[in-house]
Amino acid sequence: MKRLFLLAILVSCFVLSWGVPAYGQDCSGADRLTRHIYNPDRLVPTEKGCITVTGKIIAKVPEKDGDYHYRMKLDPGQGSGLINSKNNTKKHKRFLIFEPICIGKVTQKSAKRACRGFHQQITLPNKGDRVSVTGLHILDKEHGWLEIYPVTKITVLR
Repeated sequence: MKRLFLLAILVSCFVLSWGVPAYGQDCSGADRLTRHIYNPDRLVPTEKGCITVTGKIIAKVPEKDGDYHYRMKLDPGQGSGLINSKNNTKKHKRFLIFEPICIGKVTQKSAKRACRGFHQQITLPNKGDRVSVTGLHILDKEHGWLEIYPVTKITVLR
């Protein structure tokens, strides 16, 4: 499964390099980032590939694996299939997760090796910020929700 995930990343990068971008987005560097994902077998790329979405940050949670889980309320008109029923909670309705990787302190033993010697250099927005986020659209089988992971670009919108 890890090989399938890496193959999907490489195919996306190959397509992008030929000037036929998946959904018109740039996920260059995603293949490099996948080397720092622990347990990649839990991730299944969707047919959407590399996407960019906009919305408002409704939660920012540091995780034990060194990633930040961001919950974003999508702006209207982003299209269908970006979220599923698991992207709903009583506290946060209809959110999309995105995760910058290896940002914080890694205390989860299974993630230490993946982040060793690496810290993703990326903009970290705050709760309430409106952002544009680019990365690979995937299904996280462990949680059951759809998310953007790994994130290749974050822009805080004014």
